[in-house]
Amino acid sequence: MTTADPPSSMGSAERRIEHATDEIRSMSQDLADEVAPRPSWIDQMRALTREAPIHSLAIAFLLGLIVTRW
Repeated sequence: MTTADPPSSMGSAERRIEHATDEIRSMSQDLADEVAPRPSWIDQMRALTREAPIHSLAIAFLLGLIVTRW
């Protein structure tokens, strides 16, 4: 054995660990995607409401009041 052998084996071991880590992350993300519940229409409406400007929400509320009064 020479002094050059351990660093090359260390590099190989590090590459294998990095590869294994990447694979585990990929598998866990795939599993999380399968297990996560699909968003319902209510969840989608909540997300849209959170992103909407307050002026648009006020106008929609007023239009809703007008429509229900008729």
